[in-house]
Amino acid sequence: MRPEFTAQARKEIKRICKERVLSNLGRCVGIKFLFSLPFVLLVILMYAAMFGRAIAMVLSGYQDEYMLAMALASGMNTVWVTVFLMLVISGPLSFGLMRFYVRLQRGEEAGVGTLLEPFTSLRSIWAGIKMEFCLAFRSFLWMIGPVAIYMVLTVAVTVNASIGGDPNAVNVPMTILYILFLLAMIPVELKVMTYQAGWAALCDDETRSVWDATRESTTVFKGQLGKLFVFVLSFLGWNVLAVAVTYLCAALGVVGLIVVQGGMGIAILVLCIIAAICLLILFSAFVDTYQMSSFFGMYEYLRMPPVWPQDTPPADTLPGQDGDGGATL
Repeated sequence: MRPEFTAQARKEIKRICKERVLSNLGRCVGIKFLFSLPFVLLVILMYAAMFGRAIAMVLSGYQDEYMLAMALASGMNTVWVTVFLMLVISGPLSFGLMRFYVRLQRGEEAGVGTLLEPFTSLRSIWAGIKMEFCLAFRSFLWMIGPVAIYMVLTVAVTVNASIGGDPNAVNVPMTILYILFLLAMIPVELKVMTYQAGWAALCDDETRSVWDATRESTTVFKGQLGKLFVFVLSFLGWNVLAVAVTYLCAALGVVGLIVVQGGMGIAILVLCIIAAICLLILFSAFVDTYQMSSFFGMYEYLRMPPVWPQDTPPADTLPGQDGDGGATL
């Protein structure tokens, strides 16, 4: 009989995953940096192509508005190229990142090079692209209904307020409506999250159908959305801490600029901003890896939980692993 996913099991999975993330923190930071770098470069390239020519013309003294508009229009054509490149690389990169999380959760060797493994074969590249489109399509199917209802109700409230002749009367109903919409989106977001576990199935067999992989992954979480909600909330403190530390560091820089002033104040501000960015990268890498590896641990526990005496897991063994930390799934 499958044991229940208890609070004790959740804490044990999180404890082991946190230890593994901390022991591989440098790799976690490195792989997150490499994952983000191509997208940052593409965005910079896109903005440079869109506005670079027009800005250069303005700086050189051009005043012809028609020529400037033509320069902006020609730059807009590069947006489609950039979007296409993002779509092509996002699938394989996500596949490599998720493979890193799965290996880390299972106690296997997971290096920064795992991110680029999908680019070694066309089959892996295509598998990553298909999974990204599958997840986006499934997310769209689940969100289109609540969003459409929210938009219709928003228009109805606005029209009703216009007919009543009191524009301020729309504020309270719109606020209530928005809060209800956010509450209604919680189970939808959790349902969409369950499809992400399909990456683990794809890591085991990248030749399988991505539609079947995501369908089977969400089936594993059937009746477990409440526990998944508690699981997500258990990481709230880490996310709040990451944001608080980052903003505190930036605020110290602003205070230093105001108090010290002059060149030294500017130097303090720059140093604090650099420190805030570094802390943000560090916390982001830790929290993201910690949460996703634990999520895959929860998925594998629900899919094929081990038989533990009195539902007590061994100290360093996660679901789907033997006593030596190796994967048995």
